[in-house]
Amino acid sequence: MSEKEVNTISHLLEVEQNASALTSQAQADADKKIAAAKVQADARFQEQFAQIVSDCEASYIEKTSALDNKKSDQISAYKTKISAAGRDVAAFNQFLDSVLFK
Repeated sequence: MSEKEVNTISHLLEVEQNASALTSQAQADADKKIAAAKVQADARFQEQFAQIVSDCEASYIEKTSALDNKKSDQISAYKTKISAAGRDVAAFNQFLDSVLFK
């Protein structure tokens, strides 16, 4: 081989090594960008997830509180109705007589 061919081959090998180094550096940069984007996306997801969970919990607490209040009101109204009802002892005794002493 002539010196010119050896120089050309050496130059081509050098260019290939430079290209390989550039490719490796580009891959490393891309990996860093992907990792940073993933961290950012995960943080955003966690933030939005926490907000949704918080909203759902607040809605649940609000609805259960409203149902508890409604239940208490209905029980109170029923107790008032029962307390206000008079006793008809004569009708009760007549009913017992008709059932027990047929």
